[in-house]
Amino acid sequence: MSVTPWSYLDQQRLTLHCTSQLPAAQSLLQLAGKGALLAQLTPTPTAQQLLDAAEQAYRAGYEQQASTEFELQGLALAGIGDPLLHVDLLAEFLPAFKAKRHGVPITLVTYGLVAPVAAPGLCQQLVALEVEKLDIYLPATNPPAYQQAVKPTQWGFSELCQFIHTAAEAGLQVTCFAYAPVTQQSELRALALDLGARAFIVKPLASV
Repeated sequence: MSVTPWSYLDQQRLTLHCTSQLPAAQSLLQLAGKGALLAQLTPTPTAQQLLDAAEQAYRAGYEQQASTEFELQGLALAGIGDPLLHVDLLAEFLPAFKAKRHGVPITLVTYGLVAPVAAPGLCQQLVALEVEKLDIYLPATNPPAYQQAVKPTQWGFSELCQFIHTAAEAGLQVTCFAYAPVTQQSELRALALDLGARAFIVKPLASV
């Protein structure tokens, strides 16, 4: 499937780009080495544009591939920005998408930088919108290393850890991830699982 201004395939999963606001210095696409993809995405898609992009991908055969090669990968929302900062867009897009594509699991790829006071309500809202999974970026095991790796512009390591725990407690399926190379993989996995995540994975960097 070719890249559109609003959708792309990431590790064989259909991904929709969800606007451009970020809680950190760089997009996760930049950290993943996908600067070229980043440059192709339109900064502020509408809910209708996301619906059209998803439908185009399914009509082009994404659903047939998913049923054989990467079953239950479903649809992810990520891209330039962080989907947790655009819940209004999710609230417009997801019910319409779910009404047309029943049973497709939804994943949000996110920094997980959320104010602790807002986290419980946000997680309940995601559950109500039938979001099943969160992929949360966890590249470090302590505040100084996290600050250096992420350069957050709002909140930090403590708030991230609290959000992972809150999301897992709310019933969301949380996977934590970092990009290769990872020097403290066993420590990161232990931290993720201790906070309530179901897994910790290392994602490959894009080849340049």
